[in-house]
Amino acid sequence: MKAENIQSNTSAPRIAGSQFAKFEQDQDGLLVDKLLTHAKGIHTKHDVEEFLIGYVEGLAGDANSKKVRKSMVRKILVVLTATDKKLNEYHKLSKPADGQKLVRSKMKVAKGINALSAALRIPSAPKVESEGEGEPETETGYVNKADEWWAACEKLGHSDKYGLTTDDMLAFIAQKVAK
Repeated sequence: MKAENIQSNTSAPRIAGSQFAKFEQDQDGLLVDKLLTHAKGIHTKHDVEEFLIGYVEGLAGDANSKKVRKSMVRKILVVLTATDKKLNEYHKLSKPADGQKLVRSKMKVAKGINALSAALRIPSAPKVESEGEGEPETETGYVNKADEWWAACEKLGHSDKYGLTTDDMLAFIAQKVAK
């Protein structure tokens, strides 16, 4: 056997994994397109809730999985129909056409229901400590603060706003640390 055949056989699982990832991403995009197609007749909060009841009834999996999936689809639908007051205020939506335009624009970067739902979410404000209540810089305190910082980066939209994945952000940090 030639060395190149051994090398190509060794990388076959990696190539297969890469091909599956591409397929999965393509399917994620198709799912969102199908959701929008099936949601064309939805205009009110009641319509959204009825759609979600049918959606959950058709899902397989445990109750927690269904709850999470329902929440993600609800977020997309209420923005699409401009029927959620807080999301309307945050995204400055005044009519369903505004919501539809926003969803379409977010779909260019956010592929899949999970990513699109996250892109439409209202970011949480970071918790601010008062000046008098500082924590000592122990190893545990540092780790907790680093975890909080990372969560804030994701929640504040660094990934959504700039189209970055967590892996993109980690690669950038690793690059900066390596310098």
